Amino acid sequence: MKFIRTFLLIILLAPVLHNQAQSQAPKKPYIVSQGDKAFSLFDFHTAIDCYTIGLKKKNADTLYCHQQIADAYRQLNDPLNEEIWYSKLVKEGSPKGMNKYWYAEALRENQKYEEAKKMYLEYKATAPDDQNVDEILKGIDNLRELAKDKGVFKIQNAGLVNSSASDFGPAFYTDGQLFFTSNRNGKRDNNLIDNWSTRNYYQIFLASPDSGTSNISRVKTIGSCKPNGKFHDGPVVFYPQRSELIFTRSNYKNATSKTAKDKKTVNLQLFSMVFPKKKSDKLVAMPFNDKEFSNAHPALSADGNTLYFSSDRPGGFGGTDLYRSERSSDGKWGEPKNLGAEVNTKYDEKFPFMSAQGILYYSSNALDGLGGLDIYMTKQENGAWMKPENVGAPVNSNRDDFTFVMDSANKAGFFASNRDGGAGDDDIYSFTYDETKLDYKVTVRVIDANTKLPIDLATLALECKGINPQNTLTDVKGEHLFVLKGGRPCTIDALKDGYKPGMANVTSRDKGKAVIIELVPDVIKLIVRVKEKSTLEPIRDVAVSLVPKGAPAMNYATGDMGNFQTEIPSGEYSVSSADFASITGSFTDKDADANGVVVLEYLIPREELVVNVPLTANCFSSAVTVTDLTTGYRMDVQPNTNGEVRLDLRLNRRYLVEHNGRLDTISTEGLKPGDNIEGPCKFHVGQTWIIRNIYYDLDKFYIRPDAAKELDNLVRVMRENPTLEIELSSHTDCRQTMRYNMILSARRARSAVEYIVKQKIKAKRIIAAGYGETVLTNACACEPTNESNCNNDQHQANRRTEVKVLRY
Repeated sequence: MKFIRTFLLIILLAPVLHNQAQSQAPKKPYIVSQGDKAFSLFDFHTAIDCYTIGLKKKNADTLYCHQQIADAYRQLNDPLNEEIWYSKLVKEGSPKGMNKYWYAEALRENQKYEEAKKMYLEYKATAPDDQNVDEILKGIDNLRELAKDKGVFKIQNAGLVNSSASDFGPAFYTDGQLFFTSNRNGKRDNNLIDNWSTRNYYQIFLASPDSGTSNISRVKTIGSCKPNGKFHDGPVVFYPQRSELIFTRSNYKNATSKTAKDKKTVNLQLFSMVFPKKKSDKLVAMPFNDKEFSNAHPALSADGNTLYFSSDRPGGFGGTDLYRSERSSDGKWGEPKNLGAEVNTKYDEKFPFMSAQGILYYSSNALDGLGGLDIYMTKQENGAWMKPENVGAPVNSNRDDFTFVMDSANKAGFFASNRDGGAGDDDIYSFTYDETKLDYKVTVRVIDANTKLPIDLATLALECKGINPQNTLTDVKGEHLFVLKGGRPCTIDALKDGYKPGMANVTSRDKGKAVIIELVPDVIKLIVRVKEKSTLEPIRDVAVSLVPKGAPAMNYATGDMGNFQTEIPSGEYSVSSADFASITGSFTDKDADANGVVVLEYLIPREELVVNVPLTANCFSSAVTVTDLTTGYRMDVQPNTNGEVRLDLRLNRRYLVEHNGRLDTISTEGLKPGDNIEGPCKFHVGQTWIIRNIYYDLDKFYIRPDAAKELDNLVRVMRENPTLEIELSSHTDCRQTMRYNMILSARRARSAVEYIVKQKIKAKRIIAAGYGETVLTNACACEPTNESNCNNDQHQANRRTEVKVLRY
């Protein structure tokens, strides 16, 4: 594959190297200069002869000649000689780092894999960012797998289609006919010779099957401009619905002689035409062709509206990349887009083919291949290309394998290779494809249908036609990787306690995918509503306990709208409430409706809801405002004719009572329905209450202005109740030492009493008491370590100032 290996060469490097060498050396031997000239004309055979003779000259630059010979053999795709000459360059300490890479490539093509691996590693040390070498090294480590013939492909040489020349680029036409490209001697002007291959320029041929058979042997060339031209033409792609032929054509600049001796640049361009061509038809150049770079190797999607091709245009990843262009509704081709880093590398990707199943086949020399160009396959998932996969042996070999095409039934096709045993340079091979023998990998992921979180230790039961069933478990990611045989449909059932069974059907079309099974929790959707029986008003903050059979209780509370909704595992449950006796009963999943919903509604009689609180007239001369501290609900109440205010308050609540500028609190916690309690304005011996919002600076005991306001309220109460005698006590939390807290609290209590006395309240009516941390309201004790796990809110409950009625 002499021309094909560097089919997209743009500006040949040999003249540049030649000029650089001339600027560094005073003069070259004449024979070496002749070698440079031949090299620049792609006449690599002559160039090699000249450089070989030049090496014998006294003033010859040995390293330069070795480099030119090695590069010439690389252009001629002669790995045996490449290995010899790049080996010389490496041993001579050539400063050109790529020589180690090309030496490694030659060793790999010559199946000297261990030596190649060593040389790739040496090259990698000079180019640590070349990630493509990492892929190649993975391929060498995976050679046994890549070289294994799994029986998926059955290949054979296409026989009479091939010649002693280069034959490649098969493309389907109609009625079993096949386009291909060859540089064999045809009926055109045989005096036009390509110096590179020393043969005719590549032309497009058409092969037809023998009568009554599928064997393709009858070959004919396509006449001048139909579409063959003066120089290289092919390969092609044909779209039958439009009778559209898109083909590659070379463009030698300034080519005037029959051997194009003065050509300096080879560019490839894409053209389209109606085939067979009529006199009125014209060749149409693709709008994205450019004289400065090449476009080649066309391929079309099944609908004919996406063109794939290879190009070395600026902005790629290096070498030749694969691009695509979309055809708009008016038939115009859009701006090409690079297929991206998952497909393209810094080296060469070329010869794309898009199958009817949406699989992109192409050749690359930069991935985990067996050597030379290998054929890879990939497809798009959710707009992104998947990691390319080597199609493996026997399609791929240690030589160049390329121009792969597959029929629409995904059963047979053709490709080209220059492997040993062919009829000539490159040969076309036919193959049959049996997907049922293909191993493919599918990752099954089990997730919760609601949360989308992975479910580990789910049982996966795999059953495929003709294969014994198997069971396995998902890992911590909720996943398991299955290796399956193509063509055999499989079902995978997923089972997990607490979930309804789930399943998925898997085929080879799921290859490389993550097949997701969403398990729906096997639950009851429970809705509980609690209302007042008389008013149907919702009741919030009602404790409801659900007890599953044989399991611990689950506790809930109603919200602002007097209800709550939850999902619980299917089963049998009993219902109760510490707040109301009316909330009782049981239910099971059999009570659920078609949507799996159970609704429980409880109507609470008034006698279960309230306690009665009388507030005496001696405290009130105007309206009283009572605020539920849980809900924020406020109500204004007027005294009756007896000067009393009587309130029905909810159980297990705290209320704020505002009257005459005074603030008091009432708690109904721990009471029972129907209880009567005294309000905060009727004092009795032993009665206590906390004065809110009295704060002291850290480690201080003097009265702050904000604390003084709260003490002023207490002064007013004592003035209104001249017989009232009290103990004013200060309490701390447990932090600091017990002795320190006792002293601090005593000082704070004394300061508060002194403040009240200054307001002309007799000192004998007030006793100051400091209890430190000895009377805690909760379990937040610190002794003996002086440490506690309580949070600040819990400690704050202990830092308080209390009033206790001693006499009234």
